Amino acid sequence: MQDFLHANHDDVVEAVKRFERMISKDKEVFFDVHQVENIFDFYLEKSLLKQAEQILQIGLRQHPQSTSLLVKKAGFLADSNQLDDALGILLKVAPIENTNPEVFITLGWVMLQKDEIHSAVRYFNRAVDLAFDDEEDILLEIAYNLNQSEVYIEAVKFLEILSNKYPNNTNALFEFAFALEKIGERQRSINIYERVLELDPFSENAWYNVGILYNKEDRFIEASQAYDFTIAINPYHTEAYFNKGNSLAHKGCFAEALEAYIYHVSLSRDVVLTYQYIADCWEQLGNFDMAIRFYKLVTKELPESGDAWYGIGTALMEKEDFKNGLQAIDQAISINPMNADYWFAHARGLFELDQADDATRSLENGLNIDPEELSGWIELLKLKMGLDKSFVLQEFLKELQEQYSDVAAIHYLSVIINYKYLNDNISAFSELKKALNTDSSLLSYLLDEIPEIQKIPEFKSILPNT
Repeated sequence: MQDFLHANHDDVVEAVKRFERMISKDKEVFFDVHQVENIFDFYLEKSLLKQAEQILQIGLRQHPQSTSLLVKKAGFLADSNQLDDALGILLKVAPIENTNPEVFITLGWVMLQKDEIHSAVRYFNRAVDLAFDDEEDILLEIAYNLNQSEVYIEAVKFLEILSNKYPNNTNALFEFAFALEKIGERQRSINIYERVLELDPFSENAWYNVGILYNKEDRFIEASQAYDFTIAINPYHTEAYFNKGNSLAHKGCFAEALEAYIYHVSLSRDVVLTYQYIADCWEQLGNFDMAIRFYKLVTKELPESGDAWYGIGTALMEKEDFKNGLQAIDQAISINPMNADYWFAHARGLFELDQADDATRSLENGLNIDPEELSGWIELLKLKMGLDKSFVLQEFLKELQEQYSDVAAIHYLSVIINYKYLNDNISAFSELKKALNTDSSLLSYLLDEIPEIQKIPEFKSILPNT
């Protein structure tokens, strides 16, 4: 078998040399159909499209009735987005080559590009029906084309057949896992990658891809372990270090995340985002000087990074340097005035500098951008009540309810105002039901402010987990 393959390879190389000598001498010589096909495939695989087209033209001039060359031409035209020309050739050839699976695969590919999915799948199924010894390759080619065209549900159907009949085909399993992820079936995708790893425990790409899936499923420790295997196989896999850092940071393991990020910096040139994440880790660990140092590295490379200026500002404020922290936040806001977090930090800095009126305006700016920030509304309420002795709660609440009628945070704020300040338990109870139905995730902020409602039977009856 090896001798045959070597002989066949030698034949192809010799045919290519003959063709190139012909071109250099500008004198046409004869090639049989098989030689033309081999030369065409040789150039196509190397993406030398000009030469591929040239030999095809010569072949069809010498063998104008060759249906196999016409199929090659149709595929070439389809790849060049000349879909109608390709389709015209194929529909003429199909009745003659009605047992040739390549004809129907190419027809399916043309229909895919024309967004005629039903027809494409029909032709692909016909190709599978005609396949014999090359069924495995044909199924994989069809699945690959469907995946590339983002027709993932249909791809899964062919890949299920392929993986059941040919369970050791790792290329098929990678395509299968990819398609499953795209249709949102992440656990099934993970299961497929596990099959790959049973066949090849040292598959770097499988470990890396399964790590990505674990991350998306918020299974951060498992993701980190998958990246460890990736790194064990390839110690220079820069993105595995980066993703491992992200997994550990999401899990709150900031010291371990730092180590992974620093490895990434040592191996990669694209490190600005990594500096940002390193700074975030240092800030979470309470080392604000180191955080500021790395945030400044970001601003040196990307002066327009609002998040880096914001990080400098919040780190300085944690050091109780509110004046300089506020200046950094001002820079962040000048870059992106539509970021609510920047305005909330701005309000904090102003409040700490005894500029409560200005703090109120900054807080309002942030809440106009992100009205779901319940803690911000609670702080704004307290600021307004403290600054203005004639502040009318009912008018304030009515205005907010009209402006943000569907916002859960306003329903929770209404509970606080009615229960704590207006002694109106009926309205508080009604608003609590609305709040819980809209978004129960904000309940903890409410209970921090008025924990006693958990002991009132009427309120307790509608509170979750009580």
